[in-house]
Amino acid sequence: MHVLVVANGDTSSRGLMRELAGRAAMIVAADGGADRALSVGLTPAYVVGDLDSVSQTARALLPASAFVHTPDPDSTDLQKAVRFAIDEGATSIDIVCAGGGRMDHLVANLSLLPLSRGGPPVHLHDDAFEVSLVEGTTAIAGPAGTVISLLAIGQCSGVTTSGLRWDLHDYPLAFSPYGVHNEIASQPASVRVATGDLLLFRGRWVEHHG
Repeated sequence: MHVLVVANGDTSSRGLMRELAGRAAMIVAADGGADRALSVGLTPAYVVGDLDSVSQTARALLPASAFVHTPDPDSTDLQKAVRFAIDEGATSIDIVCAGGGRMDHLVANLSLLPLSRGGPPVHLHDDAFEVSLVEGTTAIAGPAGTVISLLAIGQCSGVTTSGLRWDLHDYPLAFSPYGVHNEIASQPASVRVATGDLLLFRGRWVEHHG
């Protein structure tokens, strides 16, 4: 089951949210993410978290049975929503509205991707990028010119790419800007990592040269 999780960061574009919702069998909101969903005409099946951010308007629009109070102070509302989706049988998860003005929240939300290792694939989306964790060898979809960035969380070894404008061959990557702003040159394109947590950022735009 494919699940869309709506976080409580900056609202992604209506078009993106509705596109992802169209692929989802269920929508789960992380606390105030319920308001983000409702603002673009999406109705979450569940609202999960400590429920201190969701508005009274959302509470009035949604049935009481939709609200799942999980007060655990050691987890963020987004973590709780992702965990709930997995418990409900999610086989893949898209997350929107996970960016915003707080850099600590943004980094914390990106850290959810390594935590998902071994479980259903999780993809974070905003209007510029789709972000996912590289596990083993990962195919990179998209036409030539699609912008690609690779960001290591900590130390990665054996990073190898194919089909990119600037390919890497068994390269060690650390938490640095080195892997920022590459692009697809041809298909098939892929990235492989031997060890470590490597994030793949796939742009929603295409670079044109010449």
